[in-house]
Amino acid sequence: MTPKPLPAAVQAEVVNACRAAFYYRDDFKALMLTAGVTRGMYGRHDHPENSKAVMTRRILDDLHDLGSNGWTVQRKIALELCTLDRPGNGVEDPKAARDALDRLRRVAKAAHVIVDTEQAAIDERRTREAKRQQTLAEERKNIELLSHRFTELATDRPRTAGEKQARGYQLEMLLVDLFAANHLDYVGSRRQPHEQVDGSFFFRGFTYLVEARWRNDKPTIGDLADFKFKVDGKLESTRGLFISMAGFDPQILDHFAHNSGTRNNIIYMTGHDLALIFGGQVGLEDALLKKIDAAESRGEYLTNLQ
Repeated sequence: MTPKPLPAAVQAEVVNACRAAFYYRDDFKALMLTAGVTRGMYGRHDHPENSKAVMTRRILDDLHDLGSNGWTVQRKIALELCTLDRPGNGVEDPKAARDALDRLRRVAKAAHVIVDTEQAAIDERRTREAKRQQTLAEERKNIELLSHRFTELATDRPRTAGEKQARGYQLEMLLVDLFAANHLDYVGSRRQPHEQVDGSFFFRGFTYLVEARWRNDKPTIGDLADFKFKVDGKLESTRGLFISMAGFDPQILDHFAHNSGTRNNIIYMTGHDLALIFGGQVGLEDALLKKIDAAESRGEYLTNLQ
């Protein structure tokens, strides 16, 4: 049977359900990709300023323009939502989320989007969901192991210069594993004849160079300037992430941010920020987005994660 566009009433409830039933973008993204939305289409609308409702509406519009193939994916999105047993983790109002999903099921059933012949597809969706939950459980276990490694490192008290240097290397390796656990590509430290970079990663259209320091003293203006020199020496699509376990001197950071003489293109993380991330209180991607949004929209380069 030739597919038809998803009825407008059902589309409206799909948008409402995505707004209410998801808090973390990763859960929302997983549902869209599972339904058949391509990574390219998802990526076109995956910007911090776009809410999940806005992204859903634009994705549905893009799918509509694709004709029958897009209409099929529209219906799969609706079916994926209809078969959710519960809202995503972290939603502020679980009851409102369940009500939105129930409303979608009623409207979808009235529009014959859900019919008995599609029960097999629903069962398959539930099987995939069970596998996804198993994968998430494995990922959570991996994060717990990383958290344990970070805690051990944080409570260690190195005495010699060699021990302190070793702890810095271990932090670099922890960052590699942390990004891998969050499905973000990360290149570890590399040393060139005239430059050393502790790491780099690609995120939302920009390459970020990483400076990761585990020292007793907070970075000086000279330390900040040296790192910015590395960043500014690359293409304009390059930014920097400076991690200082000892934190930063607010006065030095403010002076540097407003008197460096070039564009501000560095965000900052403290040891407290990393403790929240490794402890699972804040996701890595959410932490990066919060830092980037604060820097872009308000000029805040050391915003707190909590």
